[in-house]
Amino acid sequence: MDVVTWFENEYSHVYRYFAHGNGIYVMDEQWDNLIILDACRYDIFREMNTIDGTLSSRISRGSDSAEFLLENFTKYPKRATFNEVVYVAGNAWVSSLVSDRFHAIYSLWDYGWDDQSGTVPPQKVVEQALEAQTKYNDKRLIIHFMQPHFPALTGPLAKLENSVTLARETARKGLDPVKESAKGTMAVQLSFLLKQGKLRREDVVSAYRENLRLALASVEKLVGELSGRTVITADHGETFGERPGIMYPFRVFGHPRCVHVKPLVEVPWLVIEGESRRTITRAKEDVDRKVYTPEEDAKIKDRLRKLGYD
Repeated sequence: MDVVTWFENEYSHVYRYFAHGNGIYVMDEQWDNLIILDACRYDIFREMNTIDGTLSSRISRGSDSAEFLLENFTKYPKRATFNEVVYVAGNAWVSSLVSDRFHAIYSLWDYGWDDQSGTVPPQKVVEQALEAQTKYNDKRLIIHFMQPHFPALTGPLAKLENSVTLARETARKGLDPVKESAKGTMAVQLSFLLKQGKLRREDVVSAYRENLRLALASVEKLVGELSGRTVITADHGETFGERPGIMYPFRVFGHPRCVHVKPLVEVPWLVIEGESRRTITRAKEDVDRKVYTPEEDAKIKDRLRKLGYD
């Protein structure tokens, strides 16, 4: 580990405990449908959103998906299981970390995965969310879209990264990420290429905004079909080489865990009031305690690797 990386790791601990407070517990908030846009920054959402509602910001309890899920669903102080919630999960971390917490999980990271784009497309999430509403009309829904999280769905950067793998792996192996991606032996994370100076910031931000535009188009269609009170938010944000403050003398890329700086933990909170609230039921011990086989567990890890996670 080089000196810069060591300092970055040390400063992440500083930010975890002192920057921006602890954030909200999403289960304390009032909603029937919680739509999560993965890695969605508040400032860019505010610029691009056209969905009617009351917009404000919240502070997330995590700067990556795993931390968000652990904080909200394993460290929630009031209870440990959420048997009034059905989770439509584009992100495989849900099954990896909190598979025994909800009434049911739609594992879109598995059967909704698109090999060509290397992610779960937003249209598949809409389809399964509407099915979940019909089947579980007395439950709260968490609907987790993978966008604007990379990989890019369209444009020249989508051709570069058919799927995404952990940037640290390329560094450990001493490989050139662009060359390896071209060979087809290893895909690469856009934030890593940006950090290495192999991509321009404006191009990466443009790809991110296009991902968000596509996600919002699907979300807008979905919102019109959902009953009850809907909130659109994010699990965490994204960084493009910002220097967040004088306490952090390095630039931040992507969404490293436990780095609680503003671009990573300030998330949108858009409230859309329905005509009436849904009647929610919660039965005792009514949760799906799925146990994954070694083969299924390996598939979860493979999906996470392709999205850039360890």
